[in-house]
Amino acid sequence: MKTRRIIAILSLFGVLCAGISCSDWTETEVMDQEVIRPDRQDPAGWAEYVADVTAYKRSEHLLTYACLQNAPEPSTSERDFLRSLPDSLDIVSLQRTPSSADLEDLPRMRELGTRVLCPLLPGEDAAAVGNRARKQGFDGVALQAWTAPFADLGATLAALGEVGMVVYEGDPLLADPTCFDAFDLVVVPSAMLVYQADIELLRDEALRAGIPADRLLLSAVPGGSWRDFRSTKTDALTLGLRLSLPSGLPGLALYDIGQDYYHASGVNYQVTRSFITRLALTPKN
Repeated sequence: MKTRRIIAILSLFGVLCAGISCSDWTETEVMDQEVIRPDRQDPAGWAEYVADVTAYKRSEHLLTYACLQNAPEPSTSERDFLRSLPDSLDIVSLQRTPSSADLEDLPRMRELGTRVLCPLLPGEDAAAVGNRARKQGFDGVALQAWTAPFADLGATLAALGEVGMVVYEGDPLLADPTCFDAFDLVVVPSAMLVYQADIELLRDEALRAGIPADRLLLSAVPGGSWRDFRSTKTDALTLGLRLSLPSGLPGLALYDIGQDYYHASGVNYQVTRSFITRLALTPKN
Protein backbone atom coordinates (compact mmCIF):
# COMPACT_ATOMS: atom_id res chain seq x y z
CA MET A 1 0.00 0.00 0.00
CA LYS A 2 2.66 2.50 1.06
CA THR A 3 4.95 1.44 -1.80
CA ARG A 4 2.26 2.14 -4.40
CA ARG A 5 1.71 5.62 -2.99
CA ILE A 6 5.42 6.38 -3.01
CA ILE A 7 5.75 5.20 -6.62
CA ALA A 8 2.79 7.41 -7.59
CA ILE A 9 4.39 10.43 -5.95
CA LEU A 10 7.71 9.80 -7.68
CA SER A 11 5.98 9.35 -11.04
CA LEU A 12 4.16 12.65 -10.61
CA PHE A 13 7.45 14.33 -9.72
CA GLY A 14 8.98 12.95 -12.94
CA VAL A 15 6.13 14.32 -15.05
CA LEU A 16 6.46 17.74 -13.50
CA CYS A 17 10.22 17.77 -14.08
CA ALA A 18 9.76 16.82 -17.73
CA GLY A 19 8.02 20.12 -18.40
CA ILE A 20 10.85 22.27 -17.08
CA SER A 21 13.30 23.73 -19.59
CA CYS A 22 17.07 23.43 -19.25
CA SER A 23 17.38 27.14 -18.52
CA ASP A 24 15.07 26.75 -15.56
CA TRP A 25 17.46 24.22 -14.03
CA THR A 26 20.43 26.61 -14.23
CA GLU A 27 18.92 29.15 -11.86
CA THR A 28 19.30 28.44 -8.16
CA GLU A 29 16.11 28.97 -6.22
CA VAL A 30 15.39 28.30 -2.56
CA MET A 31 12.18 26.31 -2.18
CA ASP A 32 10.28 25.31 0.93
CA GLN A 33 9.66 21.57 1.03
CA GLU A 34 7.21 19.77 3.26
CA VAL A 35 7.23 16.00 3.56
CA ILE A 36 3.64 14.81 3.80
CA ARG A 37 3.50 11.55 5.71
CA PRO A 38 1.12 8.73 4.66
CA ASP A 39 -1.23 9.36 7.59
CA ARG A 40 -1.84 12.90 6.30
CA GLN A 41 -2.11 11.89 2.62
CA ASP A 42 -4.83 9.30 3.21
CA PRO A 43 -5.99 9.10 6.84
CA ALA A 44 -8.53 6.34 6.16
CA GLY A 45 -6.05 4.23 4.21
CA TRP A 46 -3.42 4.76 6.90
CA ALA A 47 -5.84 3.69 9.64
CA GLU A 48 -6.61 0.49 7.73
CA TYR A 49 -2.91 -0.18 7.21
CA VAL A 50 -2.12 0.37 10.91
CA ALA A 51 -4.94 -1.99 11.87
CA ASP A 52 -3.44 -4.71 9.65
CA VAL A 53 0.08 -4.21 11.04
CA THR A 54 -1.00 -4.23 14.68
CA ALA A 55 -3.25 -7.27 14.12
CA TYR A 56 -0.22 -9.13 12.75
CA LYS A 57 1.84 -8.19 15.80
CA ARG A 58 -0.90 -9.37 18.16
CA SER A 59 -1.11 -12.72 16.39
CA GLU A 60 1.11 -15.69 17.17
CA HIS A 61 4.13 -15.23 14.92
CA LEU A 62 7.93 -15.37 14.84
CA LEU A 63 9.50 -12.28 16.41
CA THR A 64 11.75 -9.83 14.61
CA TYR A 65 13.98 -7.93 17.05
CA ALA A 66 16.19 -5.14 15.69
CA CYS A 67 19.25 -3.41 17.14
CA LEU A 68 19.45 0.14 15.77
CA GLN A 69 22.52 2.38 15.90
CA ASN A 70 20.19 5.31 16.42
CA ALA A 71 20.82 8.89 15.43
CA PRO A 72 23.75 10.75 16.86
CA GLU A 73 23.21 14.50 16.91
CA PRO A 74 23.48 15.71 14.23
CA SER A 75 22.77 12.80 11.88
CA THR A 76 23.37 12.76 8.13
CA SER A 77 21.34 9.70 7.13
CA GLU A 78 17.81 8.35 7.47
CA ARG A 79 19.34 4.98 8.38
CA ASP A 80 19.82 6.39 11.91
CA PHE A 81 16.14 7.03 12.59
CA LEU A 82 13.31 4.94 14.01
CA ARG A 83 10.87 6.47 11.50
CA SER A 84 12.66 4.83 8.56
CA LEU A 85 12.55 1.26 9.90
CA PRO A 86 10.19 -1.36 8.43
CA ASP A 87 6.82 -1.09 10.15
CA SER A 88 6.52 -4.85 10.79
CA LEU A 89 9.39 -5.03 13.30
CA ASP A 90 8.22 -6.22 16.70
CA ILE A 91 10.92 -4.76 18.96
CA VAL A 92 13.66 -2.16 18.40
CA SER A 93 16.59 -1.82 20.79
CA LEU A 94 18.29 1.57 20.61
CA GLN A 95 22.06 1.17 20.87
CA ARG A 96 22.83 4.80 21.74
CA THR A 97 21.42 7.28 24.24
CA PRO A 98 18.04 8.39 22.83
CA SER A 99 18.15 11.66 20.91
CA SER A 100 15.39 14.24 20.48
CA ALA A 101 14.67 12.66 17.08
CA ASP A 102 14.14 9.26 18.71
CA LEU A 103 11.68 10.76 21.18
CA GLU A 104 9.78 12.46 18.34
CA ASP A 105 9.44 9.09 16.59
CA LEU A 106 8.15 7.17 19.63
CA PRO A 107 4.44 8.01 19.15
CA ARG A 108 4.49 6.66 15.59
CA MET A 109 6.26 3.47 16.71
CA ARG A 110 3.66 3.06 19.45
CA GLU A 111 0.86 3.54 16.90
CA LEU A 112 2.32 0.70 14.82
CA GLY A 113 2.67 -1.58 17.85
CA THR A 114 6.49 -1.59 17.70
CA ARG A 115 8.08 -1.75 21.15
CA VAL A 116 11.16 0.45 21.60
CA LEU A 117 13.77 -0.23 24.29
CA CYS A 118 16.00 2.32 26.02
CA PRO A 119 19.67 1.24 26.32
CA LEU A 120 21.55 0.60 29.57
CA LEU A 121 25.30 -0.06 29.38
CA PRO A 122 27.58 -1.45 32.11
CA GLY A 123 28.72 1.36 34.38
CA GLU A 124 25.76 3.63 33.63
CA ASP A 125 23.41 4.88 36.35
CA ALA A 126 20.65 2.26 36.22
CA ALA A 127 18.25 4.34 38.33
CA ALA A 128 18.65 7.31 35.97
CA VAL A 129 18.07 5.11 32.91
CA GLY A 130 15.00 3.58 34.54
CA ASN A 131 13.59 7.03 35.23
CA ARG A 132 14.32 8.09 31.65
CA ALA A 133 12.58 5.02 30.23
CA ARG A 134 9.45 5.64 32.32
CA LYS A 135 9.34 9.39 31.79
CA GLN A 136 9.96 9.30 28.04
CA GLY A 137 7.53 6.47 27.32
CA PHE A 138 9.82 3.60 26.32
CA ASP A 139 8.45 0.07 26.38
CA GLY A 140 11.37 -1.25 28.39
CA VAL A 141 15.14 -1.35 28.76
CA ALA A 142 17.84 -3.36 26.98
CA LEU A 143 20.83 -4.23 29.17
CA GLN A 144 23.64 -4.16 26.62
CA ALA A 145 26.51 -6.43 27.57
CA TRP A 146 27.78 -7.02 24.03
CA THR A 147 31.41 -6.29 24.93
CA ALA A 148 31.50 -6.33 28.75
CA PRO A 149 29.34 -7.83 31.52
CA PHE A 150 27.55 -5.93 34.28
CA ALA A 151 29.62 -5.95 37.48
CA ASP A 152 26.59 -6.50 39.75
CA LEU A 153 23.58 -7.47 37.68
CA GLY A 154 21.29 -7.94 40.68
CA ALA A 155 21.99 -4.44 41.97
CA THR A 156 21.55 -3.04 38.46
CA LEU A 157 18.10 -4.61 38.11
CA ALA A 158 17.07 -3.41 41.56
CA ALA A 159 18.13 0.16 40.76
CA LEU A 160 16.41 0.03 37.38
CA GLY A 161 12.99 -0.54 38.91
CA GLU A 162 9.83 -1.37 36.99
CA VAL A 163 10.36 -0.39 33.37
CA GLY A 164 8.20 -2.83 31.43
CA MET A 165 10.15 -5.16 29.18
CA VAL A 166 13.70 -6.12 30.24
CA VAL A 167 16.05 -7.64 27.66
CA TYR A 168 19.61 -8.84 28.20
CA GLU A 169 21.88 -8.45 25.15
CA GLY A 170 25.09 -10.42 25.58
CA ASP A 171 26.49 -13.78 26.63
CA PRO A 172 24.36 -15.08 29.53
CA LEU A 173 27.25 -17.23 30.72
CA LEU A 174 28.85 -13.97 31.91
CA ALA A 175 25.70 -12.98 33.82
CA ASP A 176 24.41 -13.92 37.27
CA PRO A 177 22.08 -16.90 36.67
CA THR A 178 19.89 -15.87 39.62
CA CYS A 179 18.82 -12.88 37.48
CA PHE A 180 17.64 -14.89 34.48
CA ASP A 181 13.99 -14.83 35.57
CA ALA A 182 14.00 -11.03 35.29
CA PHE A 183 14.64 -11.13 31.54
CA ASP A 184 11.80 -11.20 29.05
CA LEU A 185 14.33 -12.01 26.31
CA VAL A 186 18.03 -12.80 26.05
CA VAL A 187 19.78 -11.88 22.79
CA VAL A 188 23.10 -13.68 22.40
CA PRO A 189 26.00 -12.14 20.39
CA SER A 190 26.04 -14.74 17.62
CA ALA A 191 26.22 -11.86 15.09
CA MET A 192 29.86 -11.47 16.09
CA LEU A 193 30.72 -15.09 15.29
CA VAL A 194 31.64 -16.68 11.96
CA TYR A 195 31.17 -20.45 12.11
CA GLN A 196 27.99 -22.46 12.54
CA ALA A 197 29.62 -24.71 15.13
CA ASP A 198 30.41 -21.73 17.37
CA ILE A 199 26.89 -20.32 16.96
CA GLU A 200 25.30 -23.64 17.88
CA LEU A 201 27.61 -23.92 20.89
CA LEU A 202 26.62 -20.42 22.08
CA ARG A 203 22.93 -21.30 21.69
CA ASP A 204 23.23 -24.65 23.45
CA GLU A 205 25.28 -23.25 26.34
CA ALA A 206 22.66 -20.54 26.91
CA LEU A 207 19.92 -23.17 27.00
CA ARG A 208 21.90 -25.36 29.40
CA ALA A 209 22.58 -22.34 31.62
CA GLY A 210 18.85 -22.03 32.20
CA ILE A 211 17.59 -19.55 29.60
CA PRO A 212 14.18 -20.85 28.42
CA ALA A 213 14.12 -21.51 24.68
CA ASP A 214 11.10 -19.24 24.21
CA ARG A 215 13.08 -16.30 25.63
CA LEU A 216 16.30 -16.81 23.67
CA LEU A 217 17.20 -15.11 20.39
CA LEU A 218 20.21 -15.54 18.15
CA SER A 219 21.48 -12.35 16.52
CA ALA A 220 22.55 -11.96 12.89
CA VAL A 221 23.47 -9.08 10.58
CA PRO A 222 21.07 -8.52 7.63
CA GLY A 223 23.04 -9.14 4.46
CA GLY A 224 25.82 -10.81 6.45
CA SER A 225 27.03 -14.38 6.13
CA TRP A 226 28.15 -17.26 8.31
CA ARG A 227 30.12 -20.37 7.39
CA ASP A 228 28.27 -23.64 7.75
CA PHE A 229 29.77 -27.02 8.66
CA ARG A 230 31.27 -27.31 5.17
CA SER A 231 32.82 -23.85 5.58
CA THR A 232 30.48 -22.60 2.84
CA LYS A 233 29.30 -19.00 3.13
CA THR A 234 25.59 -18.96 3.95
CA ASP A 235 23.17 -16.08 4.37
CA ALA A 236 23.18 -15.25 8.08
CA LEU A 237 19.43 -14.70 8.41
CA THR A 238 18.60 -17.96 6.64
CA LEU A 239 21.04 -19.96 8.74
CA GLY A 240 19.97 -18.11 11.88
CA LEU A 241 16.38 -19.15 11.32
CA ARG A 242 17.47 -22.71 10.61
CA LEU A 243 19.36 -22.81 13.92
CA SER A 244 16.50 -21.21 15.88
CA LEU A 245 13.24 -22.90 14.97
CA PRO A 246 14.13 -26.57 15.72
CA SER A 247 15.31 -25.49 19.19
CA GLY A 248 12.08 -23.62 19.96
CA LEU A 249 13.53 -20.11 19.77
CA PRO A 250 10.80 -17.48 19.12
CA GLY A 251 12.41 -15.57 16.25
CA LEU A 252 15.65 -13.77 15.38
CA ALA A 253 17.43 -10.55 16.32
CA LEU A 254 18.81 -8.35 13.53
CA TYR A 255 22.05 -6.79 14.75
CA ASP A 256 23.01 -3.35 13.37
CA ILE A 257 19.96 -3.27 11.12
CA GLY A 258 21.07 0.05 9.60
CA GLN A 259 23.58 -1.82 7.43
CA ASP A 260 20.58 -2.98 5.40
CA TYR A 261 19.31 0.54 4.66
CA TYR A 262 20.82 1.26 1.23
CA HIS A 263 20.11 -0.90 -1.83
CA ALA A 264 20.65 -0.24 -5.53
CA SER A 265 17.04 -1.33 -6.14
CA GLY A 266 15.89 1.76 -4.26
CA VAL A 267 14.07 -0.36 -1.67
CA ASN A 268 15.38 0.49 1.79
CA TYR A 269 15.81 -2.43 4.21
CA GLN A 270 15.27 -4.82 1.32
CA VAL A 271 16.81 -7.85 3.09
CA THR A 272 14.91 -7.17 6.31
CA ARG A 273 11.57 -6.73 4.53
CA SER A 274 12.06 -9.98 2.61
CA PHE A 275 12.99 -11.77 5.83
CA ILE A 276 9.90 -10.52 7.69
CA THR A 277 7.72 -11.69 4.80
CA ARG A 278 9.36 -15.10 5.04
CA LEU A 279 8.74 -15.20 8.80
CA ALA A 280 5.07 -14.35 8.31
CA LEU A 281 4.75 -17.43 6.09
CA THR A 282 6.71 -19.69 8.46
CA PRO A 283 4.72 -21.66 11.07
CA LYS A 284 5.78 -20.82 14.64
CA ASN A 285 7.48 -23.96 15.96
